[in-house]
Amino acid sequence: MPSGCSPRECWQKPDPVREPVSVIVPAYNAEATIPECLKALRAAMQPQDELIVFDDGSTDSTRSIAEVAGARIVSNPGRPKGPAHGRNMAAASATRSYLMFVDADVIIHPDAIDRLVAEVQKTGAVAAIGSYDDHPRSRRLPALYANLRHHFVHQSGRRDATTFWSGIGLMRADVFRQFGGYDEVLFAHPSIEDVELGMRLISAGNRIRLVPEAQGTHWKDWTLWRVWHTDVVRRALPWSRLIADGQLAEADLNLARKERILALLALSVPAALIGGIIFHPLWIAAVAVIVFYVIGIFPFVRVLALRMNPVQLAAAIAMHICYHIYASITYASIMLATRLGLRRRGSFRAVLRQATEAAR
Repeated sequence: MPSGCSPRECWQKPDPVREPVSVIVPAYNAEATIPECLKALRAAMQPQDELIVFDDGSTDSTRSIAEVAGARIVSNPGRPKGPAHGRNMAAASATRSYLMFVDADVIIHPDAIDRLVAEVQKTGAVAAIGSYDDHPRSRRLPALYANLRHHFVHQSGRRDATTFWSGIGLMRADVFRQFGGYDEVLFAHPSIEDVELGMRLISAGNRIRLVPEAQGTHWKDWTLWRVWHTDVVRRALPWSRLIADGQLAEADLNLARKERILALLALSVPAALIGGIIFHPLWIAAVAVIVFYVIGIFPFVRVLALRMNPVQLAAAIAMHICYHIYASITYASIMLATRLGLRRRGSFRAVLRQATEAAR
């Protein structure tokens, strides 16, 4: 790459005709975002690509919008069955060499598909994932924080990824089918079905590449409650349970040594603040801990500062402290309960499968 230019400026587009891609978008009542999503996909696709939308029982105009955009529709006419099921159903009807998964609230950049295909072809990896950009559509503070956190994780991650991601993710179609796709029984709701699939690929000796330049704008308008609920119920709990059950390895992006140190600092903040009620000098200690914590997350703080005013920045740092507190408590609780025999190893899969089968 020549010096003095950005990855976007210096990147050379692949040959005009590359291997074809089936672009898959699972959608449920997505009329607010899917028009721009599909428009952006059309701009990024090449003539040999195909566009498939899985309509998961929508009751709004999602299906008609997808039809107008020229997508092939795969439908679930009944109750929603979740994006894992939707992606599997769409992939079963896909006819191209690669499967490109994009969420219905993501507006990909024009070069995203080409970048992911080029990375897989260049490195021999079986899959590649992109990243949210740093311009999320929602300006609500929890949404701004959550989207920038996701952006930062992928922008600072290793190129050899340890997980897969379905927000902007490409996979060889033959490999996807060989591994049985997403576990739609275990994950009937949006959760870590992409992480679990990626771990299976990695465990079998395959490579997944992170391509942070392959970006898209996220339109999700998170509320504070939705951020916390998703972090704990949809991610931290199932992730911790699968790690405790020996189904997943501890991913570098989330459970690295630095993250554990930051979690200890975060946990010390409320302890010092509460202790300060009895012993006032502890309040000074709390301030010192917060300063060390901010130093530890300074690269992330710098990203936040580019998009937030000082008041928002302070609130976002407080949200990040809370994130480390509840994520670490969830993980520690599950691991402790497993080691003490309060929950049986392997019980998470068994219970979820039984509950899902009983609901059918």
